Amino acid sequence: MIIGVDIDNVIADTEKELRRVLLERRGLDLTREDIKTYTLENVAGITRQDLKDIMDLFNHGEIFTQLEVIEGARETLELLKVRHRIELVTSRPSSVERQTLSWLERHGIPFDDLIFSGKSKVGGTQYELFFEDQENFAIELADEGTYVLLFDAPWNRHVEHENMCRVHSWQDVYRFCFPPCALGH
Repeated sequence: MIIGVDIDNVIADTEKELRRVLLERRGLDLTREDIKTYTLENVAGITRQDLKDIMDLFNHGEIFTQLEVIEGARETLELLKVRHRIELVTSRPSSVERQTLSWLERHGIPFDDLIFSGKSKVGGTQYELFFEDQENFAIELADEGTYVLLFDAPWNRHVEHENMCRVHSWQDVYRFCFPPCALGH
C-alpha cells in the first residue's frame, strides 16, 4: 500500500513553533484553540505584516529547523514502512527542500519519497491512505477516493467526509493501522 503523509502539523509541530515565534516577536500569546484557520488569517492580533513575515520564514526555511516531532510519529511510521511505501507530501515551497531533508534525517523520520506538492496533493499517485490536517487537501484526497486520517485541529473541526476518520494523535493512527486482531491479540 502507498501511504501519503503530510509533514506540517502531522509529523512536525509547526503550529506550536508559529505560536512561539508570534509570542517572541510580537508578544502575541495564542493558544492552539485560537488558530481557527490554517493560513492564520482572521486570527485575533495577527496583522497582514505578521502574515508576510511568517510566509518569509516559510519561504526561507528558517522555521523548519526548530520544529519538534509530534509524539509517536517516527515510531508509527517505522512500523508502517516495514510493509508499506511511505511518501511524504508537503505543500512547503520546494526552495526549502534542503532544510526539510536535513530535519527529516536529524529526527530519523522514515520515508521512501519526499514530494513538494504546491497547490494539490492529488497527483499521479493513488494513495490508499493519507495522513493530513489541512482541510482543502483532506477533502480533495477524500473526494478522489483516498481514505484520509484527518489530524484534529481547530482549523479543520467542521470537516466531515465518508472517506475520512478524525484522529487526535499518532496513538490513534497506530490503533487504526494496527488493530488488536491484526496483531493476534
